[in-house]
Amino acid sequence: MYLGVFDLNQRLEQTRKILREKQHLKKLIEEDIHDLEQDVKELEAMTSKQDKYATSAQR
Repeated sequence: MYLGVFDLNQRLEQTRKILREKQHLKKLIEEDIHDLEQDVKELEAMTSKQDKYATSAQR
């Protein structure tokens, strides 16, 4: 009986460790997504400026 309890406690600790790792990875992925969204906004701003210059130069 004690062996079964020990196994359950060990599995619980392993599960907690995996959960912490997954939460950390989730946080890193969310930060990456935020950075990519910011980069896209900056690129869109740059291209819209270039479009303005291109259309004004054609006139």
